[in-house]
Amino acid sequence: MRTWQDIFAAKIADMHLTEPWMLQEDNSLQVHILKPGWKEFVQRRALGRFRCSQCFREWSSAKVHILFHMCRHRGWGMVWMRVFRQACRRCPDPQLEEPEFSQETMERLLHNLVLKILKYFYHLPIQPSDLLEVVVDAQVVGPHDSARCEGCRLGVCSESRPAPALDARAPLMDADKARTHRSLKHQGMRPRATPTHRPSPFNSNFPWKWCCCIGTSLLCVLAVVLFVLLYFTK
Repeated sequence: MRTWQDIFAAKIADMHLTEPWMLQEDNSLQVHILKPGWKEFVQRRALGRFRCSQCFREWSSAKVHILFHMCRHRGWGMVWMRVFRQACRRCPDPQLEEPEFSQETMERLLHNLVLKILKYFYHLPIQPSDLLEVVVDAQVVGPHDSARCEGCRLGVCSESRPAPALDARAPLMDADKARTHRSLKHQGMRPRATPTHRPSPFNSNFPWKWCCCIGTSLLCVLAVVLFVLLYFTK
């Protein structure tokens, strides 16, 4: 069975992208936590199969989420991905288990990822209808167990999430990313300064029109008084 990296490389070639792109897994990714220049894509409702490492119970879930963070810089691209895990509902102290996907599901997930890359970094007019539906090829019984879903705990499963942080993504320099450190250190990305908004004094609630009307009226009255005084003086 081909790996994520093998399928991703094939999809990049199918889309006739000549620039190199790398795909690596990173279980520390957080939704909406990105450095400037990075883009995010969350693939929802993929079918995955799980097996408990303690009681060996097996189950399927149609709500497995995959998070992608991607960036293109100086002629090459990098994608970090995180597949969210689930825990067994029978074991008293279960571990989070990694899902397994069918070859077709992996193909469709990475096809959608490459379409997002074309949209974000090559400005191609990709529409939501161009994304492939991830086929559920097995019957899934019962509701989604949110309490034992890693994605639900981190707010990925929910449609309503908090606003994104501007620069909370830590640099990709940990020990578990050492094999890509040489490439990533050339990115040299720096946080962009956020422009400071200074409110205009003309946008306040002060009654400027009312003051102008009063001032104009006073000038008219003053002109009439001066005219009368000059007339009677003569």
